[in-house]
Amino acid sequence: MKYRLVALMSLMMLIGWMKPLHIAEAAGSSEQLDNPVLQFPVISDIHIGDELQKERFTRALLDFRTIAPNYQAIAMVGDLTNNGSEQEYDRFNMILNANINKGAEKVITMGNHEYFEGVFSNKEWDPYFYMKRFVEKTGMPGLDSNIYYDKWIEGYHFIALGGEGFPSNDDHDHANITDEQYSWLEKTLMGNADPAKPIFVFLHQAIDNTVYGSEDWGAGLSDSRLSDILKQYPQVILFSGHSHYLLNHPRTIYQDGFTMVNTGSVAYTYSDSGSSMLSQGLLVNVYQDRVEIDAREFTNNTLIQTFTVKTPFEKTYGDEQNPYFLPGSTATVDKNINGDKVTLSWDAALDDTLIDQYVIENNGKVIYTKNMPFWESSPPKKRISVEIANVTPETAYNLEIFAVDAWKNISDTSLSASFKTPKLYGWKLEEGKWTFFSDGVRATGWQKIDGQWYLFLKDGFMHTGWYESGIKKYYLNDNGAMEIGWKEIDGVLYYFSSDGSAQSGWVLDRGNWYYLKLNGKATGWQRFDNNSWYFFDSSGVMKTGWILSNGKWYYLDNNGAMKVGWIMTSGKWYYLDGSGAMETGWLKSGSAWYYLDNSGAMKTGWLKSGSAWYYLDNSGVMKTGWILLGNKWYYLQSSGAMKTGWLNENGKWYFLLGDGSMAKNTTIQGYLIGNDGIWKK
Repeated sequence: MKYRLVALMSLMMLIGWMKPLHIAEAAGSSEQLDNPVLQFPVISDIHIGDELQKERFTRALLDFRTIAPNYQAIAMVGDLTNNGSEQEYDRFNMILNANINKGAEKVITMGNHEYFEGVFSNKEWDPYFYMKRFVEKTGMPGLDSNIYYDKWIEGYHFIALGGEGFPSNDDHDHANITDEQYSWLEKTLMGNADPAKPIFVFLHQAIDNTVYGSEDWGAGLSDSRLSDILKQYPQVILFSGHSHYLLNHPRTIYQDGFTMVNTGSVAYTYSDSGSSMLSQGLLVNVYQDRVEIDAREFTNNTLIQTFTVKTPFEKTYGDEQNPYFLPGSTATVDKNINGDKVTLSWDAALDDTLIDQYVIENNGKVIYTKNMPFWESSPPKKRISVEIANVTPETAYNLEIFAVDAWKNISDTSLSASFKTPKLYGWKLEEGKWTFFSDGVRATGWQKIDGQWYLFLKDGFMHTGWYESGIKKYYLNDNGAMEIGWKEIDGVLYYFSSDGSAQSGWVLDRGNWYYLKLNGKATGWQRFDNNSWYFFDSSGVMKTGWILSNGKWYYLDNNGAMKVGWIMTSGKWYYLDGSGAMETGWLKSGSAWYYLDNSGAMKTGWLKSGSAWYYLDNSGVMKTGWILLGNKWYYLQSSGAMKTGWLNENGKWYFLLGDGSMAKNTTIQGYLIGNDGIWKK
């Protein structure tokens, strides 16, 4: 900047003229001057309310304790609380007293948020109630509820100002300063004023159009009275918050007859681009010949930048050099197909500070402002790109792009781009509803867009949710796209065919059968039209073959129908009772008995059940009476149990050996048994 360059050249010339002795003396003086005679943090917009703000306030105070453990004072420039309630003041004091340097003097000003409880809750209370509460809760030396006062700390004058009465009835909460306060300020500034010693003044809202953020969030004073008073004392440094604007900006400090400084915000920060969740404040170091102001970032405990104010006052901050575009810089139209928006790009401008924004004009009228993210650490982009919305379809545009630097200097030259917008095309949001244009015509009815079907009603707005057409039902999701395939809606699963219609009854999807009912996919056991039973798993897939349900086995044929009675599968016979459950153990079917093992398979041949042996023929039927197996006879009682020992059959005696086979041609217990197995008497 010009002021810094001139000062540097003057200093170099002065050093060149000095004698060696003077240089030594200057070095000794410099060593003394490098020790600050006074240190004090300055923060604002703490907004004690929820846990995040309490944590951030604590973190800020701990940062100051770390980097300046012996600071002598601390200033808090308004919006200590979110609503000015007693509970919020109590939390504020608790955190402050627990983390402050115990010997530090407090300087606290009242902000607009300290009135908010009265503005939004207790209409019957007048603003003086909240002014009195501020004085009582902070312990500041205001008399008769006055929120302005002064203190002398380590020989330096501190003056606190404040907006009196409820903030102005607008969205920006401007300050009200009474004639009485102005008169008091004029008298107070006179006291022991020394041009070589700074006077520190604090007011929550900044003077309009000075520091960064004051254009939209200034004090809104009706005249220049405050500025005129302070200009009589160039050594004044005025600290103000309210805007929450970032301290990364060069115009954090502003000088116009005296010095003004933005204090940032502890709770959260803003820029012209919008909000950000940073947390910032200042550490002021007062030396005999200067004041150094360190801007701090509390989220990572780092230094943002340092500003130096000379005493006596010299203007060292400001800029009169305009930003500029390099020769050959161009602006181009990159996209112009929608009719109501266009994408532009251009070569970045240069400046001795930084490019704050680009202003785009059409025929002399501003239609777009591009704010630059100056706080980002990444290298500046060489080419800037923006999308400008809400241009008019079928209209010729002649744009000029101007660069604006941190000090609101505007480039002398501009970049130009001319084009004509086409007819409307694409998606448009109107009054919170979506519509679609093609060749300038608003779409209605069914439309296929980028491979998806959408429905636009007669008014042209996109439909979402259920839609009935004749006997068919469709579902358009939250994005308006027609659903195809499976979709869970309000906890119910539905299937939509390739034409989008909701299906009912049997549905074959990717090799699996499903059954759709009015309330969605069928699961578990289902019986349709009083016919067969079917089983569907939890995903709705129809099952076939063996299934285990509630501890019982069932068999479903290839069509999914539950089987009952005798079935053969995998070469084995099984029996399913009337409920479809697989039987095991002894089974009477018709007049015959059968035996089914633990797997349900029907047994044949010899079977031992309990302590007895049974014989089941090839059809599984339990045999009774005489049976010939090989060349041996066996006798099965009426229960089917194989007989051993003596048997009287039709008046004839037989003897059955231990393996159940009939004895013949032998003597048993002294009795002769013939070849026919009969006892020969």
